[in-house]
Amino acid sequence: MHRRTIGAAVVSLAAAVSAEPPDLDLDLLIEEALTSNLSLQVLTHGAAAARAGVAAAGALPDPGLKVELSNVPFRPLDIDGSPMSGRQVTLSQKLPWAGKRAARERVASHAAAAAEATRQEREGTIVNLVKQAWFDLGFLDRSIAITEKNRALLRDFVRIARTKYSVGRVPQQDVLKAQVSLSNLRRHLLHMEGERRRTGARLNTLLDRDPREPVGRIPARERTPLELEAVRLLELALDERPLLRGLNEGRERWRAAEELAVLDRRPDFEVTAGWRQRGFEDDPVSGSDFFSVGVMMTLPVYKGRKQDSRIAEARARVREAEARIEAQVRELALRIEELHVDAETHLQEMSLFRDVIIPQADQSLAAAIAGYQVDEVDFLTLLDNQMTLLEFEIDYHRHLSQYEKSLAHLESVVGRRLF
Repeated sequence: MHRRTIGAAVVSLAAAVSAEPPDLDLDLLIEEALTSNLSLQVLTHGAAAARAGVAAAGALPDPGLKVELSNVPFRPLDIDGSPMSGRQVTLSQKLPWAGKRAARERVASHAAAAAEATRQEREGTIVNLVKQAWFDLGFLDRSIAITEKNRALLRDFVRIARTKYSVGRVPQQDVLKAQVSLSNLRRHLLHMEGERRRTGARLNTLLDRDPREPVGRIPARERTPLELEAVRLLELALDERPLLRGLNEGRERWRAAEELAVLDRRPDFEVTAGWRQRGFEDDPVSGSDFFSVGVMMTLPVYKGRKQDSRIAEARARVREAEARIEAQVRELALRIEELHVDAETHLQEMSLFRDVIIPQADQSLAAAIAGYQVDEVDFLTLLDNQMTLLEFEIDYHRHLSQYEKSLAHLESVVGRRLF
């Protein structure tokens, strides 16, 4: 009984290992990628670190505590050996000029916001990359299935050609030509299967999986509708794109840095308070303790080389950021228009293939098959019709894949999920 149980377990395990991986669900893949992708985790931790540093940037410097023995005679060593001797404790606190702490905090806050925008931009890129791989796999799955179907049809052609050759109705060239075409389809299948493995490895890497892990099939799905015009997509991009938001935060960071550099022209202060304990009884003040307070002020006498240079740098960085923003807006407008035109073009070609070209090619192949069986059509015409239909069917799915990939690129450019 025990051996049978172990045997059943081994059989179940072998079946599980040899079973085909499940079909891929796009939403689940995106969720897994956003959770597991290592490059995104790097940016997530970096953004968290930047946020954690905001409060520290605006905090006061730590106060200082100084304990000292002063003016102690060395020979003989006696702490109370002189009226000048004593034990002193001093507390000190640095106080920046009003507004400096707030400016430093704004610099750190805008830097943290820019880091978060970078993380969100990477998030959108990862979603796009997952979609690109998913639609590539879908196209390859459809193409492999169509090619396999055509291989089966071509085998029938080989059998028909051999039968007709055996009775002298067609030359041997028909049989050889059919066999060559069959071998060529096998070559195309090998290429597509290799491309599928490479695409699967790329997808697995995005998901932080072993690149060699088998990748499931892509289920058929309805075409995604394109309902937004390019003008509306640009409006959404200007409001939503993390890249633009990050550039804006970078500009504001340098504006805060300029304000801080201006404030650094003002002095900082350090307040001290000390207590000196004394024990010399022959002193005119009879060993009384001393109390002292003081204020120290920095002198920004090198502002021409320090603060003024930082002000000039910050102003130049602000202008640089503004130029980057303007250039990026123009690039977004161009990219959205290009992708929108690409999507519409692929959509029109899909309709043409589906509604006109493929039905006509299918009818032509059916007529050629019927004609070949009664010797009214030569084999090369039959073969040409069959290969033409194969190319048209694959082209249809290629345009469908490129259409969906264009929409995925549009999402990435706009900066939010649209479809």
